[in-house]
Amino acid sequence: MFLISLAFSQNPKIRYADHDRFSRFVVETDEEIEYRIFFQGEFSVRLELSGDFDISPIKNMESRLLKSLQVNRQEGKTILILNFKKSSTWKLFELYEPFRIVVDVKERPKGRIIKPLVRTIVLDPGHGGGETGAVGKGGTAEKKLSLIFSKELKTILERNLGVRVILTREDDSFVSLDERTSIANNAKADLFISIHFNYSQDPSVKGPETYFLSYEATDTESRLMAYRENLGKIKEAPSSDIELILWDMAQSQYLYQSSRLAEMIQMELSSELGVKNRGVKQAPFKVLMGATMPAVLVEVDFISNPDEEKLLLKQDFREGLEMAVFRGIEKYISFLR
Repeated sequence: MFLISLAFSQNPKIRYADHDRFSRFVVETDEEIEYRIFFQGEFSVRLELSGDFDISPIKNMESRLLKSLQVNRQEGKTILILNFKKSSTWKLFELYEPFRIVVDVKERPKGRIIKPLVRTIVLDPGHGGGETGAVGKGGTAEKKLSLIFSKELKTILERNLGVRVILTREDDSFVSLDERTSIANNAKADLFISIHFNYSQDPSVKGPETYFLSYEATDTESRLMAYRENLGKIKEAPSSDIELILWDMAQSQYLYQSSRLAEMIQMELSSELGVKNRGVKQAPFKVLMGATMPAVLVEVDFISNPDEEKLLLKQDFREGLEMAVFRGIEKYISFLR
């Protein structure tokens, strides 16, 4: 997902053209606008423009790779879905004076033997032992639910992706935050995903939140969340700023990959739960620090919501959420190719 500053703009101009090795799709505006782009698979991308613009769909695009342009509008957004004729890869960048959003599309190479890009995934069930984590109104402990969820997700990933999946804990035992990333590093894991369940003073709040590491938190709520997960108590101080900066630098080379993984998992979970996307956030979670691979922390849902707590205890409901996380990981792997 990419974000830029918002300013007033007239209706965008849409154009496309074929070049020798790629096809180019361009959205041109008078001023910079806010937008988001989402991976939708090998045959399409979804571009969300902030604002209600008058853009016409294009059913049959006269292009070697570009097939059609769908246009939808919802809640002050104009959604462009660009469909490809062939399995393709794409990249996005911006140009200025005037401002342009550019999507270049290339046909995905065929006939090559591709080395598996993700072979080992480490799932980290949050808390454990004396660390209970959040507790729902009905008495459900986060540590118990995160372990159940992680074990079931492990089975799904192994069955559908053929990858090796390692859990940082297999039972109700205490594992330090440093030890969790050490397990992933020693296993030479390709992905590290920490599984948690959220808590709010407002019992009506529900929906997922997915985080990746940053020294600077997205907002106050995110920073408090990190404090709680890091130390078990919001009131206590975090690790020293120097320590956080050093770990932030260690993870910086995976920042883009972590953000894309978080984005894809967040989108799938939000869709599965049928809630407004609460968005991907950044915070200084200690459990992500020191990971030498893309790493995210997923707050699957709010255990503090009594209705959600009851649903989370039902296997069929959990399976829907586990499949959503699986789809997010699957899309991320496709994005890497």
